[in-house]
Amino acid sequence: MGRIQALLLALVLGGLGYGLWTLHTLSPLRVNSEKAQQEHLQTLPVGSVTATSAVALSAGSATPPKAVTAPANLQPDAPSQEVSDDAPYIPPISAATPKPAYQGDLSDHQAYLAHQSARSAQMKQAYIAAVDKKVERLEALLEKGIRHKLPPQQLQEAREKIQGLRAMQTQLRRELAQ
Repeated sequence: MGRIQALLLALVLGGLGYGLWTLHTLSPLRVNSEKAQQEHLQTLPVGSVTATSAVALSAGSATPPKAVTAPANLQPDAPSQEVSDDAPYIPPISAATPKPAYQGDLSDHQAYLAHQSARSAQMKQAYIAAVDKKVERLEALLEKGIRHKLPPQQLQEAREKIQGLRAMQTQLRRELAQ
């Protein structure tokens, strides 16, 4: 064994020895029974937590909560187009709709090309429809940026993005018209 290897081995073993000595000399952790029960529930898989969730309730919280009912005339708010200063943008999340698979004969090349063409047209129409909402949001953000005196480069970037979206929308409309 070389001199450097022996030195490295001594350092590693010394470090391990020091770590074990530190762990051995530490006083044991004192945990009350409630905290131990909560930690036990946190380490269980989800299925077993629901089965043992009654154990975590104290006697004072055993009464069921009162049901809260909303007034009958309450209507859900329409989504606001106003861009809030402190609210982050959260895109709408909807359930994915699976695309219908090609149901025709795969050996019929012309029918498959027609199917691909129809799916391409649907995608272009969806893009065209989505551009209006996106441009509306970007214009609101641009106005907000102007109010907050953002640097001209950022404002120009937003304008270019709006122009690019509108140009692509125009191009796709032309492609669909052909």
